Amino acid sequence: MLRNSLQLIDGIGPEKESDLWDDGVTTWDELAVAQPQHEDFLKQANSRLNDGNARYFQDVLGSRERWRLYADFQRKTAFLDIETTGLSPDNSYVTMVGILDYTGFTAYVRGDNLDELPTALRAYSLFVSYNGASFDMPFLDKEFGRVAPDGKDSLFAHAAHLDLRYPLRRLGFKGGLKKIEQATDLGRPSELSGLTGYDAVRLWKMANDGEPDALPTLIRYNAEDVASLPRLTEMMIDEMSYGTPLSAGTPSPFPEYDTEDLPYDSGLVRHLTRSARFRS
Repeated sequence: MLRNSLQLIDGIGPEKESDLWDDGVTTWDELAVAQPQHEDFLKQANSRLNDGNARYFQDVLGSRERWRLYADFQRKTAFLDIETTGLSPDNSYVTMVGILDYTGFTAYVRGDNLDELPTALRAYSLFVSYNGASFDMPFLDKEFGRVAPDGKDSLFAHAAHLDLRYPLRRLGFKGGLKKIEQATDLGRPSELSGLTGYDAVRLWKMANDGEPDALPTLIRYNAEDVASLPRLTEMMIDEMSYGTPLSAGTPSPFPEYDTEDLPYDSGLVRHLTRSARFRS
């Protein structure tokens, strides 16, 4: 898909790219012939793509077209979602991080293996989240002491980041992740669908208070959030690329992850759901 993207050239915006496509200039190679002044830059871009440098393309494409990176970096993508004790990294902390990649799902849990996360993140070229730019990434940078104002010391400085909240908003989908899952019919099919971020906080407290099934239930809740991200990404890319040369490079389906393999306590879920009804 990136080799059909002409907007990485300074001075080529959406309208000019569309005009070039209409004129039959749909790839980097064709652009280099039609406009030879860009040949050196396109050679550099091709080299960076062959090197797997997603961060380079994030910088040259800009935030609006960042969704185009996914197809070319799918196998080195990590879908990421965190759970915390609150809404601000200034007065709360990360309890667990769920990562879904081509090999499956891994839970990084505080007090167990959360300290392994920075090393694990180095393996990825692209991170995909929902609202991660405002929530997940700042929490994780604070957790691991990476809070440089310029972002160069961020855990994620080596890679690109696609926050699905923004391209999905361009398609008309607003609100939280669960609302969008329901609107697109791409969400979790289990009884955990009624749980919220507040319930995730309560599950962590229960686990610390000695409830043996609270942590597995929290992990399952997180995994179901993460498992919906590839489906939402693919739907979004299909919609955004429809009718353009970009559609020729749409990615193959991401391996489906079956959260049914993860245990949880149904009684705990019912208790939390009933409590939520009383609160409302």
